[in-house]
Amino acid sequence: MRDGTKVIIGFGSIWGLFALGATLFSAFTLGANDTTPEVFVLALYGLTILPSCILAIWFQRRAAIWLLCLSGISLFGFMYQAFAQGLVSKPVTKLVGSLSWMLFLVAIPALLGVALLRTEKA
Repeated sequence: MRDGTKVIIGFGSIWGLFALGATLFSAFTLGANDTTPEVFVLALYGLTILPSCILAIWFQRRAAIWLLCLSGISLFGFMYQAFAQGLVSKPVTKLVGSLSWMLFLVAIPALLGVALLRTEKA
């Protein structure tokens, strides 16, 4: 295994631990305004990044494809929650701040997946 792949798997594992902790923390703060897609996406996001990065040691391509699919699923769930909360009717600054944080969260698994696919081809 190349050094670049080890770095990607290490960073993904650290981010997976952070996502798992955030998922466990959010389980205690879920409120009445949460939608089913958001709860599903939070659970999926927090519970699958770390295992997929560990499995990337043996099944790099499959883990990369899953991380890319997870980004699309997460994008749908987070955007659905943003529109369900009515962020569109709030000030533009609040909308931009919320959407930029959601896009950042979605971009991490996508970048990990693309990086794993690139290191596999090289």
